[in-house]
Amino acid sequence: MIFKRLFRAKHLSPDPLVRIEAIETLNNQASEQKSILHELAFNDAEPKVSLAALHKLDSFVLWYKMSEIAKNELVRRKSVQYVETVLLSEDNTILTASQRRNVVLEVKDNALLEKIILQPWVQNDAELVITLLAKVDRPLLRDKVFLNTQNETLQFEILSSLKDVASNRKLLNKFIKKTPTLAVKSKAKELLSLWLKLEKIPVETEQKVTMLLSCLLALKDSQDFEYVQIRRQELNQEYTNLAVNFDKLSETKVSEIQQKYIDISSKVDRNFEILKPVWMAQQAKLELKSAVDTITADVERHLQAISTELDTRISEISSGEVDSFKQTLRQSSSAVQDLISQAPADEQKKHKQLESLNNRVNSTLNTLSHLPEFQVKIHAVRVMLEQFEGLALPSDSSQVDASQEHLNDVNQKWRALNGGNHSQLPNELIVRWNKQSKAWGKAIADLRTELSSELNRCRNKLKSIDSLVRQGKFKAAMGLYRKVTVWFDRLNEKQQAQLHKTYSDVQQQIENLKDWQDYICAPRKPALLKEVDRLIANPLNVGAQAKAIKVLRSQWNSLGKTETESDQVFNDAFEVAIEAAFSPCREHYDEQQKQREANLQLKMQVLADLKGLSKADSSIMELAKKLRHVQQTWRNVGEVDFKLRKELYEKYQTLVAPLKLKISEFHNDNAKQKQTLLNQARLLIELEPITEAIEQAKKLQEKWKSIEHAGRKAEADLWQAFRQANDNLFTKRAELNQQHKLEVKEQIKQLKLKVSTLKSNLTEAKGKAELILALQGAPAVRESLTSLPSSIRNELESEINGLFENQKKKLSELTKNEKSKEYVRLFEALRCWEQGANKPDVTDLRKNWQSGFTKAPALADRDEITLKMEVIADKPSPVSEQSKRKQVQMELMAHRLQTGDSLELNTLLVDWIKGGELSETDKPLLERVERVFVS
Repeated sequence: MIFKRLFRAKHLSPDPLVRIEAIETLNNQASEQKSILHELAFNDAEPKVSLAALHKLDSFVLWYKMSEIAKNELVRRKSVQYVETVLLSEDNTILTASQRRNVVLEVKDNALLEKIILQPWVQNDAELVITLLAKVDRPLLRDKVFLNTQNETLQFEILSSLKDVASNRKLLNKFIKKTPTLAVKSKAKELLSLWLKLEKIPVETEQKVTMLLSCLLALKDSQDFEYVQIRRQELNQEYTNLAVNFDKLSETKVSEIQQKYIDISSKVDRNFEILKPVWMAQQAKLELKSAVDTITADVERHLQAISTELDTRISEISSGEVDSFKQTLRQSSSAVQDLISQAPADEQKKHKQLESLNNRVNSTLNTLSHLPEFQVKIHAVRVMLEQFEGLALPSDSSQVDASQEHLNDVNQKWRALNGGNHSQLPNELIVRWNKQSKAWGKAIADLRTELSSELNRCRNKLKSIDSLVRQGKFKAAMGLYRKVTVWFDRLNEKQQAQLHKTYSDVQQQIENLKDWQDYICAPRKPALLKEVDRLIANPLNVGAQAKAIKVLRSQWNSLGKTETESDQVFNDAFEVAIEAAFSPCREHYDEQQKQREANLQLKMQVLADLKGLSKADSSIMELAKKLRHVQQTWRNVGEVDFKLRKELYEKYQTLVAPLKLKISEFHNDNAKQKQTLLNQARLLIELEPITEAIEQAKKLQEKWKSIEHAGRKAEADLWQAFRQANDNLFTKRAELNQQHKLEVKEQIKQLKLKVSTLKSNLTEAKGKAELILALQGAPAVRESLTSLPSSIRNELESEINGLFENQKKKLSELTKNEKSKEYVRLFEALRCWEQGANKPDVTDLRKNWQSGFTKAPALADRDEITLKMEVIADKPSPVSEQSKRKQVQMELMAHRLQTGDSLELNTLLVDWIKGGELSETDKPLLERVERVFVS
C-alpha cells in the first residue's frame, strides 16, 4: 500500500526523471501496473517518459501503434526505428514468421514498405511481394526487385503483372541479357515477343481493313449479281473477324473505319438492289430454258425410241405396245402444252420450239393411230425407191430437160406416199431418198452449169473477136475465131440458134481480114526488123529493153504468116534479131535467178532458226526478242522463185504462229495483271486517309514493276492510264497537304494566341490562387501541340515550360514571403509576451507554436537552445558564447552519432517558446533567434 502511494507520487511528479525511475519499478505483467505503463506511454507529455514506458511494456504491437499515432517527433522516430529493426531483421525472435507477415501486410508507410520488400526473407514469399508492390505502386522498385531477386516464382509473378510500355520493354531486354536462369529468360523473351506481335496488330489490322474496304468499294460498280452476293458475304465475315482487333485501335480510328464501312456497304447494297431484279429475270429465263431443254430431251428420247421400233419392227409391233406408245406420247404432249402456257408471252422463240415439238408428238400419235395404212405406205415407198435407185444419173446435156421432168415426177410421188408421216418413216428410207434425190439434182445442175458455161464462153469470145478487129489486132482475132468455131459446133441446136446472128457477123469480119493480111504484112515486117536492129545497137535498161522486145514481138505476131518464101525469110531474120536484142535481159534474169536461189537458202535458214526457237527453253521476253530479230531477217531477205513463194510463206507462218500465240498469251496475261492493278489504282482516289492511299499506290507501283511487258500497244496504253491514276492521287495529296498547311498555320496562330494569353495571365496574377489559376489552361494547350510540326511544337512547349518554371518561381517566392511573415508575427507576439503582461493573441499562428503560449511553461535552457539553433542554421553567436558554442556543437554531433538523427530548427523553436514568458535576459536571446529565422 505504501508502495502504491509512493509510486503514484512519483508517477504524478512534474519531474520526468522521477517518472522514469518509477517506470523501472513497475511490472509489465501486473494488470494495474501495465495499465499505468500504457497511460505513461501514450499520454505523458515528456517523450523520454513515453519511450521508457514503451521499453518497459516490451510489446511490438504497442511500438507499431505508436509509430503510427505518435505526435511527438522523437517518439514517432524511435518507434519507427524499433518497428523497422524488428521487420527488417533477418534473425527475428520477437515475432513469428506468420505474425511478421501479417504485420507487414498492415504497414501503410510506403517508405518502410520499400525497405521491407528488399529484404531476403520477404522476397522468398512471392505472393507477399506482389501484394506489397501493388500497395507501394512504384515501378522502379518493382524493376529493382525483378532484376535482383533470386526467387524464380517471384520473377514469373512480376512478369505476369507487367504491361506493355516502353519502360517495361527496356526492363525485359536488360533482364534477358542479365539473368542466368533459362526458364525465366525464356518467359521474358516470350512476353517480349508477344508484345511485339501485339504491337503489329493495329498496323496489320488497319492495312487489312483498308484493303477490305477497297475490295468492298469495288463491288458497287460490279455488274455480276452472284459475285457481288458471294463476295459481299465473304467481306462481311472478314470484317467481323477483323473487328475483334478494333480494341487495339484508337476510338477515333475505329469510328472512322466503322463509318467508312457503313457508307461503302450502303453503296454496295444500292448496287445489289439494282442488280437483283435483272438477275431474277435472268434466272427465270434460265429456269425456263432448263425446263424446255429437259422436256425436249425427254420427248426426243421417247420419239427416238418409237422411231427405232417403227424402223426395225414395224410389222411385229403389237397393239399393246402401240397403246403404251400412245400413252407415253399423250403424257409428253400434256407436259409440253403445260410448259407452253407457263412460258412468258415475250419468249416467242421458246413458244415456237415447244409448239414444233408438240406437232411432232401429235404427228407420231397420228401415225400410231393409223399404223396399218402407214405400213402399206412404207411398202410403196420401198418399191418407188428401188426403181429410182435403179436409174443411171443423167450425163448427156441434151437430155437435161427430160431428166428434170423425171425428177419432178418422182418428187411428187414421194410427197404423195409419205404424206403427213414423214417424221415416222424409217430413217433408212429417208436417208436413201435424200441421197438419190440429191445425186439427181446435182447431176442435172452440173449439166445445166456446163451448158450455160459453154454458151456464155462462145458469146463472150465472139464479142472479144469483134473488139480485137476494131482494135486492129487481126491476128489475135483470127486465132480466137478458130477456137470459137470448135466451141460453137459443140453447142446444141437451141444454143446455136441463140448465137446464130452474132456468129454470122463475126464470120464475115474474119473472111474480110484474110484478104487484107498479105497487103498489110508486106511493108510492116521490114520496118519492125529495123526497130529491132536499133535496140541491138542502142540497148535500153533491162526493164525498158524487155518491154520494148515484148511489144515488137506482139506486133510481129499480129501480122501473121502468109506462107510465102519471102515471109519465111523475114520471120527467120526477126527471130535471130529479137534473140540478140534480148540477150542482155537474159543475162540480167540469170543473175536474178541466182539471187533468188541465194535468198531461198537464207529463208530456209530463217525457217530452221524458227524451228530452233520453238524448241528452245528460254524466257518469254528472250523469245520475243529473238522472234523479232528472225522476223526482221525474213523481211530483209529478197524475192525467191514465185513458184516457191507461197509454200515458203505458209511454212513461215506455220512456225511463227505458235510462237506469236505463246508470246501473245504471255503479254495478255501480263496485261490482265496490269489492268487489275490499274483498276485498284483508280479506286484509291476514293480511299481515305490520303496517306493510306499513297502507301497502297506505292505498293501497286512495286507490283507493276514486277510484272513483265504486256505488248507494245497494251503496255503503252496501260502505263499511260496507270500513271494518270497515280498522278491524280498525288495531285489530290498535294491539294490536301496545301489545305493541311493552311489549317496548321491557323492552328499555330490560335495556339500562339493562347500561349500569349497564359503569359499575360501569369504576369497579371497577384496572389497564390491567381498564380495557380493563371496556367490552368496550359495542359489543354500542350495536348493540342501534338499534331504540330516538331520545330514549332518544341518552340511552344519550351515557352509553356518556361511559364510553368516562372509560375513555380513566383509561388516559391510567395511561400517564402508568407513564411517570413509568419515568423515576423511570431516574434512580434514573443516580444509582447513579457513577464506580468497579458498573453498576446496567437490564434493566427501555427498550432504547435500556439501550444507553447497556452500550456504550462516547461523547463527550457533558452541560452543552450539558442546556441543550438545558431549552430544548425550556421549563424554567428556572440564572442562571449564561443566556448559554449563549441560544446554545443560537440553535443549535437554526439547526438547525431548515437541516434542517427539531427535536431530540427522548428523543433528547437517550439522548445524555446515552451519556456514561457520572456524575462529581461531572454530579450537578447529573442533577437538572436529572430536573426536565425528572419533574414
